[in-house]
Amino acid sequence: MRKTLVNSKKRDEILKVLRSAKSHPGARWIYEQVKPRVPGIALGTVYRNMKICRDAGLAASVGVINNEERFDGIAEPHPHAVCTKCRKIIDIEEMPKTAYLSLKGFTVDKRRTIFYGNCTKCQHKNLTGRLGQLLNRQIN
Repeated sequence: MRKTLVNSKKRDEILKVLRSAKSHPGARWIYEQVKPRVPGIALGTVYRNMKICRDAGLAASVGVINNEERFDGIAEPHPHAVCTKCRKIIDIEEMPKTAYLSLKGFTVDKRRTIFYGNCTKCQHKNLTGRLGQLLNRQIN
């Protein structure tokens, strides 16, 4: 049995900031955005409310990236990709959301999929850096 959440202006503002974010922010970033709108709000209040929102299914945790839990305003399960160089988190929309594994003797209720690799921007930087090294070797 789920508890009914009591309305909270602070929580509403925190959720508004999270859902309008174009990234997958941590609590500190959310706090910095909410602070001018809600004078006197504490960082601890943001952390507590993010936990409440996550537990209530109003927000999702993407996981801990660079020692900080990162959140998603889209609470429906969907996969993510994390760049191991710049730590950018990307939503993956092409995969079927209802594709669950069939495991012998086990019923899957939900799953969380996170891919790790390099984003296009970091791939380009890496390629450009390698190309520059090759050119320098040929010139010298």
